[in-house]
Amino acid sequence: MPEPSNKTILLMDIEGSGGRLDNEQAVIRRMLYAVLRETLSAASVEPTEYRSEDRGDGVFVLIEPSVPKPALIRALLTATPMRLISNNRLAAAGAQVRLRLVLHTGEVAMDEFGAVGADLVHAFRLLDAPELREALRATAEPSVLCVSEAVYQGVVRHAHHGIRPEFFHPLTAGTKEGVELTGWYHDPQVRDGIPAASQAAGRGAGPAAQGPAAQGPAAQAPPGDQAPPAQPAPGPVLHATTGNFFLGATRIAGDAVAGDKHVGTGPDERGTRRASGGTDR
Repeated sequence: MPEPSNKTILLMDIEGSGGRLDNEQAVIRRMLYAVLRETLSAASVEPTEYRSEDRGDGVFVLIEPSVPKPALIRALLTATPMRLISNNRLAAAGAQVRLRLVLHTGEVAMDEFGAVGADLVHAFRLLDAPELREALRATAEPSVLCVSEAVYQGVVRHAHHGIRPEFFHPLTAGTKEGVELTGWYHDPQVRDGIPAASQAAGRGAGPAAQGPAAQGPAAQAPPGDQAPPAQPAPGPVLHATTGNFFLGATRIAGDAVAGDKHVGTGPDERGTRRASGGTDR
């Protein structure tokens, strides 16, 4: 058996690919590889620095350890979803792609059949974790990234540029041998394990969601305090209409009225319409 060497392991898997028609599967596979190429390009990975193997509804990539992992994580969090969103806007419903992503590091050996190693199996266990599948179903984003414990401890928790550890949340994946593996999935809408939407529901509607009355001075006054007095009415303002400018006056049939001239057509309107900068038409 060839001796293993250290590799960065990247896995991509398409959600719900098994239920697609044959022609739809051909389309989504092309999109998958387009997303992969753009992601690796965004991380400045040269063609000589990685090799990929097809998995039908997914792909796994072995990347040389000389490629900085922070750059890979940033690309997976930015370039990958941006390309997916752009492609999905133009694709039919059956040809849209959402991805589960896993990034791991470990020892991988290569033989005449391909790659082999326990760390590779570890990465695929994380990819198949029910919690990661649920995280993708629960988000509106087109992809969800999960990093292994090794990548989290070695890279993510150090908060490199563009990487926020507080947005990564633990998950566990079981193995056939009964061993539990730990991973960390990215979701900026979760705080302390509670979805942001649930937290908002517990706090109640914010000011923007309340009616106009709730945002008045009385509604904003602290308990036990009197509401502040109403603000005085604003003074005359500058109006522009039909090419003429008025300062506290009304133009009526060619007569500019600057005083308290009453305008009305019946007794109910008498005294109710005073010239204060408006315009009678």
